[in-house]
Amino acid sequence: MYCPKCSQQQASEELRFCSRCGFPLAGVSTLLANDGALPHVENDAQHPGRRGRMIKESVLLTLPVWTVALLTTILWDRGGPLESVAKVGSLIFFLLGLIGLLRFLYAFLFVREASSGMPEPAFPAASSRAALPPQQNNPLTDYPRRTNTRDMAPRVSVTENTTRLLEEQRQNVDE
Repeated sequence: MYCPKCSQQQASEELRFCSRCGFPLAGVSTLLANDGALPHVENDAQHPGRRGRMIKESVLLTLPVWTVALLTTILWDRGGPLESVAKVGSLIFFLLGLIGLLRFLYAFLFVREASSGMPEPAFPAASSRAALPPQQNNPLTDYPRRTNTRDMAPRVSVTENTTRLLEEQRQNVDE
């Protein structure tokens, strides 16, 4: 497969991004798999999203449960054997209603609907920009060179120094 942006031949069909320019290739592989056509997406009105489904289920759970909880609290004043059953039932149905309300709030505040038929990207912020930064060439000549420390001191070898000392001793002995 070739990148549609820079025409770089890709090493593998499973690559997610172009190795040269960073272009996302997931959509390209989807198009190639479907002979250049986008796959058919079901109508969202027929199939509500996760958020709508959770809200609907929460409302269907919460309203009848709280209705039963309120009716059982009315039976508290009746007395007799139904009083203890009514108290336990109202407590259980109140907790179930609270769970339904919390689920409704969770769906309303934190669950997002998919804007299109395509699945949501794993990293939404990354989908708005290029996947990889543009290629940069930093030539080595722009970096400052390290100073050569051997040019700072005069070059004196050990053998030259030893030879000079031996010649001085020989001259001192001859004198």
